[in-house]
This record gives sequence, structure tokens and C-alpha cells, in this order.
Amino acid sequence: MSAVLNSARPSCFTLSHRRYNPLSGDWIVVSPRRIDRPWSGETEPSKPVTNEINNEGEGPTKNPLSPGARRSSGVVNPPYTGIFTFRNDFPALNTESFDPTADDRHRRDSLKRNELFAWTPAHGECSVMCFHPRSDLTLALMSHGEVLRVIQAWCDLTREYRNKKSYRWLQIFENRGAAVGSSNMHPHCQIWACGFLPSLVERYDRNQWRYFTNNQIPLLLDYARQEEGKMGQADCRIVSHNEHWLVVVPWWACWPFETLIMPRKRHVRWLDELTADERHTLTQVTQELLIRYDNLFHTEFPYSMGWYQAPLHYIGCDLLTSQDSYQKQDHWQLHALFQPPLLRSASVRKFMSGFELLAEAQRDLLPEKAAEILRQLPLVHYTLEKA
Repeated sequence: MSAVLNSARPSCFTLSHRRYNPLSGDWIVVSPRRIDRPWSGETEPSKPVTNEINNEGEGPTKNPLSPGARRSSGVVNPPYTGIFTFRNDFPALNTESFDPTADDRHRRDSLKRNELFAWTPAHGECSVMCFHPRSDLTLALMSHGEVLRVIQAWCDLTREYRNKKSYRWLQIFENRGAAVGSSNMHPHCQIWACGFLPSLVERYDRNQWRYFTNNQIPLLLDYARQEEGKMGQADCRIVSHNEHWLVVVPWWACWPFETLIMPRKRHVRWLDELTADERHTLTQVTQELLIRYDNLFHTEFPYSMGWYQAPLHYIGCDLLTSQDSYQKQDHWQLHALFQPPLLRSASVRKFMSGFELLAEAQRDLLPEKAAEILRQLPLVHYTLEKA
């Protein structure tokens, strides 16, 4: 990496510059000279706040996600021993039965009447998936088989919702750690099945379709091939790889140690299209990435992650085109996005504020340097190292 920084060829590695995110269409300011500036602002606790995590006993500190616990809704969890999925007691979406095409008409009519005060119903389902009955485990510390079962459950959910014609988008996401707003440290994720295409997803859809029509290849499949071509070079952004998957700090990364997990060679639209071998190798790269994250600052590394799959369907949507390849979502490529906030240590994180909230995102640490740092970390979790 130092060779790149000292090279006269790529000025973007030494000068402040902007990088383009072809998925969202956004630009991001990269300011490599700011990374060593002094910091005297807010810091995070050195250890996660876990006072609400108490698998044993009763009372207000009893973990509401643990087996046998009574949730705030009054529902008692079963004594589960593996994965446990339930409908969110406080869903963010309207959960009654609905017709997505009626919601679309409402949206169009509302915009036509007065776009200054337009609104439309937000229908869908919100669920919670507990990965494990133990609250002290994370995906990084579970066995390969336990993480594989989580991935299998995600694949099964995808297949289930693809067969339901009321839903257009399935968002699987995990918030881990108080630094990203998680209110419970029990290993779990959320699943929102939306009767609409969210705004960012519409942009991803449009930009990936444009790239596909111009280049006859899905954007992220082409990107994976070009990143793989840099493997071994000084400006390599690949963190790890195996037969089927690449883990990269993307060229356009916004968060300090942001990463993408994406298929290495094959076009995949949905999780349930993965083969048995691909699910096993996905388990491997996911665990390796999360171990690297924890080893970076010897902490339970906070992050927000989510899966981007092709829309479940376009029935009733305002289509970009009637072409068959668009209807089949051939332009979409499956990928997972990890967005961790920590920057310099376990207690110093990046904040999105000021210019970033008002104008454009900005980062200090070069994505190439972030990838190099992650690449060099050991694959044995720091809590398991021999003294």
C-alpha cells in the first residue's frame, strides 16, 4: 500500500477526491490527509452495555429474546434450542392484509393532488430471527454449522416470500451493538417484507439496469471480476476470498471498514438460488470477516449489515421497461453490505454529521488501506487465543 501512496500515478491515493457509487448514484469525498487528525470528541464504552442480557432468572433484566422469556407484549418465547423466528411485537409497517397495486394507485393519486403533502400506506411484515438460544454468542463465535443454519434460514425465508405476491422487497438486516442502535445484544436479525420498493432500492434497480443494458453484464458481477484482477496488487481492496465469494472494501465505501460480500463468478439474484456448496463457502467468508472485525480492536465490533437481493417481483410496479430481462431481474446481483462505525479504536467511531448530513458523505481512511488492515488480521478470534 505504501508503494501506491508514494506512486506518482494515482493521485487519488494522496489527494482529496470524490469516488462514485454506481449502485446508488452518489459520490463520496475521500480525504486521506485527515486520518491522523487529533480526536477529543465523544468515545464509546470500551465494552458493550449488556445489563439487559441475562439468560438466567426473572425480573426486568431478563433478556426478552432468550428461551422461555416473557416479551413486553406478554408473549412467552418457547424453550427454543436453535433458530427462533417470530413476528415483531412492535412492527414498523402496517401488517393487515393489503393490495400493493391499490397502494400504488394511492401513491400516484396523492402525488398528483399535492406533492408537497403526498403520502401512501406502508404495508408489510416485520419479523425477528434469533440466531441462537445463548445471549453471549455472536456469529463470529458460533460454530460453522450454527452459522450455516442461519444462512439456510435466510434462504428459506427468501423462497417463502418469493411465493407471496403481496410483497415486493425483502430486507434482512442485523444491527449489532449499541453504537448502531441495537437495543438487545442477543444474536438476532430482523426481516422486513415490504409491499413497496424502498427509495434506495429503486435507485439500485435503476442504476443496475442501466449498467446491464450498457455492458450486458450485471454491475456487481463485472465489479467482482475487475476487483479480482487487482488481487495481489498494492491497491487491492479484497479482504478475503474463496471458491465462490469475494469480500471487498468497495471503491466507494462510505464507512471506515465497510465491506461487501458478493458472488465471485456466478450471477445470483436471490439467496435461495445458492447451491449447497455456495452456502457452505458463504458461511466461511462471513465468519472470517466477523472474526477479523472483532480482532481489529479486540472488541465486539458493532455493525449494521443487510442483504440486497433482487426485488421479489415487479407486479403492479411502475416498470422502467417491459423488456423480459428486466422482468426477470437479470440486472440484479446478490450481495451483503456491512457498515461498521468504528474508525480509530474500540472507543472512537465515525459520525455522519455536518457536511455529510447536509451535502455529501466523506471518509478519511482510504478504502485500500482499510482492506490491507483487515487482510492482515488473524482468523483466530482474540478471545480464543492461547495466553
